Amino acid sequence: MYSPQVDDYVIWKRPNGDIEEGWVYFKGDVMPKKKGWNESPRYITIEIGVYPKPDYVYSSGKLMRHRNNHILLLCYEHCWNELEYVKNRRDTPSDERPATPESMYKSQEGRYSDVQ
Repeated sequence: MYSPQVDDYVIWKRPNGDIEEGWVYFKGDVMPKKKGWNESPRYITIEIGVYPKPDYVYSSGKLMRHRNNHILLLCYEHCWNELEYVKNRRDTPSDERPATPESMYKSQEGRYSDVQ
């Protein structure tokens, strides 16, 4: 049975005919059973969409730290047999990965060093 990992691209073919695909965004660990608590099943989340957040500012005046909303689909461990592995982005060179704000930062040429 396939065990999904974070940064795998998967296709989920469900028995009802629905097909979803996206990147594995999170994988939960096996949680030990605790007395008085319900057992927590293991799951992954699949990122099926991303869209930018509006430019909101916190009440402190700082800009929001996270720029995107992620649409995530929950997939429990008993459904992992319905997943089809396509590829992963763990071995992809950084110049081929999607651009992030941090990766796009370039310092200004000729700018003086910050005084500490």
